[in-house]
Amino acid sequence: IVVADGMWKITYMESEKAFRINVLNEGGAARKCVVNHSVSVARYDNAEGVAREVTTASFADVARAEEAVDNEFGAGKCYTFTFSRPDNGDEVTMKQRFYIYPGLDYMLTDLSVEGDAAIRSNYLAPVSVDANYTLYMSDDGNRMLKVPFDNDGFGRYGKYKMSGEVISYEVSALYEGKSREGLVLGSVDHNLWKSAVSANLSNNGSVNELRVYSGVSTSETRDAIPHGKVKGPVVTSARMFVGYFDDWRVGMETFADANNLVAPRTETWTYGTPFGWQSWGVLESKNSYATDVEISDYYHDVLTPAGFCNSQGNIIFSLDAGDGMSNVEHLNFINQCKKKNQMVGCYSTPFSMWSGENPNWDDVLGTASDGTKWTRWDVVLKANGKPIWYDGAYCMDPTHPYTKSAMANFIRTQYSYGFKYIKMDFVNCGIIQADSYYNPEVTTAVAAYSEGMDYIRRQMDKYGMFAAFSIAPLFPYQYANSRRIACDTWGAIEQTEFSMNAISGGWWTDRLFQYNDPDHLVLVGNKDQLNNTIGENRARY
Repeated sequence: IVVADGMWKITYMESEKAFRINVLNEGGAARKCVVNHSVSVARYDNAEGVAREVTTASFADVARAEEAVDNEFGAGKCYTFTFSRPDNGDEVTMKQRFYIYPGLDYMLTDLSVEGDAAIRSNYLAPVSVDANYTLYMSDDGNRMLKVPFDNDGFGRYGKYKMSGEVISYEVSALYEGKSREGLVLGSVDHNLWKSAVSANLSNNGSVNELRVYSGVSTSETRDAIPHGKVKGPVVTSARMFVGYFDDWRVGMETFADANNLVAPRTETWTYGTPFGWQSWGVLESKNSYATDVEISDYYHDVLTPAGFCNSQGNIIFSLDAGDGMSNVEHLNFINQCKKKNQMVGCYSTPFSMWSGENPNWDDVLGTASDGTKWTRWDVVLKANGKPIWYDGAYCMDPTHPYTKSAMANFIRTQYSYGFKYIKMDFVNCGIIQADSYYNPEVTTAVAAYSEGMDYIRRQMDKYGMFAAFSIAPLFPYQYANSRRIACDTWGAIEQTEFSMNAISGGWWTDRLFQYNDPDHLVLVGNKDQLNNTIGENRARY
């Protein structure tokens, strides 16, 4: 069964019960086989709760349909392959859709399993290859891009030789080093699933295994339990981007732009690039009101007249954790800064419960309008029945009314003082998979995170405040004005290298955020780096 549309040729090989995807030249001749022998996979629990797996090879019948579509990507066609009569006895069907749009040099594909309302799925792979095929001629320069799930734990972008196993989160590129031709694969929906691209590669150009799937759960996604199961009767993967480009770097930028069509980035800030001073860089908890006033004066009297400000002449003073000030001192400091054309930012951790490792779980944190008492135990996320401890704190349920109300109260209060900028740290504590959530309709970490962050974003927009994500997942991105490209970069040369790794692997993320944040630019040193050289300072700057 063949679909030929524009630059794409999709072949369902009935004898092998597998898909092949070719890129065509302008004249319609085959240019490159980018996916070969893909046997799409869906795993689910049936109505009896029995775990099942079906693939294109599990079904006796296949039918193809074609229909016009008009959505955020424009007008195009959807080609649906419906697989029915499975050999396992369950009354399910599986559907794979390919979306092709004139003028776009990529297509989209997704996979569904459909059955009884009781079915549950946490793994859908629209691309699943187990047969070896040659993507590129063997060459030592061929690479696969690894994109980290978040910027925690000094996780890095990688450009790995095409040999061995690599897993990349939400997107990857497999490219030919000499020509830069590249295949870009990734998800454009980030409201429900954690998705990944995994590959087993050999001979610097051959593909042994290739999977583009929704339902990833690893230590790199910070999960201790499997991905949450999505409820039936129809469960559909994220839509997956498939693009082949003369230059893979253009492909990554095109991928970012495609995501923006689905969820436009936040561009609410009108005061220019946030630029100025961050208290955590060197002073950390040694901060104080007197110190900050002195620094503010120095910026106003010495640095700003010399051009150390943004294009609008603005400076941000970002006060971090442990700033050493009382609320009255915050108010006084902000009022002083206003007179000097300086804005002040504050610090928050919206999904972290700082209680120590052995809190009293019966402590009451808040009270509902109906008088219900919310305890620590009610609010904390749990995996395998145990509270989730991560990055020195317990993780809070983003869907819980207490979590939402606490952040709403914080944002309203900070705005009333005059803060315009909030650094949000340890945000990935809200996207770790839990057993369950306060909202019973939510079953996945991404859905929970999206609910909580959407609420917080709406509070920020109410007051025109800037959300600066520090430790945070890369996707979903639309809740922040900025995100640190790599977190905790200090002044030593290896820290500069760590920051530049995130630039050379993730430069394209500036299309997802209004601003990409290089982290604090530490020049005087910190901790064990008290004697940075002038060369290290130059490199960091």
